[in-house]
Amino acid sequence: MLNGIAAAARDRRAELTTLVLPDGARLAYADEGAGTPVLLVHGWAVHGGFFAPLRAALSPEFRVITPDLRGHGASDAAGATDIGTLAGDLHALITALDLRGVVALGWSMGALALWRMIERHGGERLAGLVIEDMSPRIINSGDWALGMLNGMDAAASARATRTMAAGWPAYAEAFAPRMFARGADGRNETLARWALSEIAAQDPQVMASLWTSMAQQDFRPLLPSVRIPVLIAYGGLSQAYGPETSRYLVETLPQAEAACFPRSGHAPHLEEPEGFAATVAGFARRAAATAAVTNNP
Repeated sequence: MLNGIAAAARDRRAELTTLVLPDGARLAYADEGAGTPVLLVHGWAVHGGFFAPLRAALSPEFRVITPDLRGHGASDAAGATDIGTLAGDLHALITALDLRGVVALGWSMGALALWRMIERHGGERLAGLVIEDMSPRIINSGDWALGMLNGMDAAASARATRTMAAGWPAYAEAFAPRMFARGADGRNETLARWALSEIAAQDPQVMASLWTSMAQQDFRPLLPSVRIPVLIAYGGLSQAYGPETSRYLVETLPQAEAACFPRSGHAPHLEEPEGFAATVAGFARRAAATAAVTNNP
């Protein structure tokens, strides 16, 4: 399985197309298949190749677009300092490709970028949203305990940012295993080793800047206004966020449903790839059908 993921991620690089963004930066993305467009937005310190198994499973039925966010993978790093920039890049990509009826999946930081895009540009081009193992606010505080499971508050986040910038290899080595369910099986250890090799290649200053921006985000006020179908997909063994965070999202978003992947950590699309792909495909079909009825009463 791992060899297949690594090979698919490498092969994807040869298939990437480039979009020149309004500020001149280049955004790399893969575009495969036909049908309802499904946009897969990766998380912090990784790249679109982490979606290789999901892309392969969905592309026979859907048009699957997987960008490398600015500052990650094959995309330019210039200007990759905040979530707002990433959101603007996603809006530019959707607009340039003239995508409509999009089902957008945001994994971890990718969800923050999509929420910011909806906040700034609206959700008229979206038919549905998948949030993969993420909180609307990652920092814990006196009035919020549904951020990161390790209890990270603003002070701890600032210390972590300094550590990233000063010693990225060591930080990456500690971070990569926490993406996956602890003690599930040897396969997750192998996934963590591959993830580490990819994460370690990222620019530490860019990652520190983006982490600082992530820590500043709070999308709780936005959630009640997101009036499209939303799937909250989370890992039952996540080391990042607890199930209470997903319950909060389901209770706060007007049209949300949840799917727990009981053997997964923070990356269900890699840890339970077949079940995750089937769940996302089913949701995308329903969201597209709902959008078609809404737009053609």
